[in-house]
Amino acid sequence: MKLLCSQASPYARCVRSLIRYLDIKDIEEVTVNPFENTAELLDANPLGQIPCLITNDGVPLFDSEVIMRYLDAELGEQQMFGSQRDNWVLQCHFSMIKGLIDSAVKLRQEQMREEEGVRSAFWTSRFEQALLRGLMQMEHLKVITQATIQAPQLALICLLDYVDFRHPELDWRKVAPATALWFSEMRNLPAFIETRPQ
Repeated sequence: MKLLCSQASPYARCVRSLIRYLDIKDIEEVTVNPFENTAELLDANPLGQIPCLITNDGVPLFDSEVIMRYLDAELGEQQMFGSQRDNWVLQCHFSMIKGLIDSAVKLRQEQMREEEGVRSAFWTSRFEQALLRGLMQMEHLKVITQATIQAPQLALICLLDYVDFRHPELDWRKVAPATALWFSEMRNLPAFIETRPQ
């Protein structure tokens, strides 16, 4: 199989970390720049977005959650999502973390628009506040007290590393000290060290 991805994307990193955490072999990672609209990427995903997994049958799968669920079901013995099938609270936690990743990426996009002179103070503030509110809420959820790593924990680690990477000025640790302590330990597992954004 082949994974089209980038080293900086938090969406791609969720998949790349899952592959390593579940010790899935024989997936070639191909770094692509989604802004270049390469033929390889557009042929696989007309949206021009990463990550995109091309299966051994030549079938392209996207987005990150679809790929994660596919790999977990087919090769991971459902370690990441299996016990969540009927646990709607945990499903909601995963969705909230995905939404926080979206906010972090949109905040980055607003930063990039500053070079064009069209950055919006309203949207910048909205995305920053969504991140801080969500991380404050994380303090009260079981995501950071669960002993095992499943999809919500994996996605949360990828989110927080991305925030530190792209938004170091956002003082999220101040509003989420317990999450920060949990993150300081979990981020040093091999699956996350090997996939740090760059």
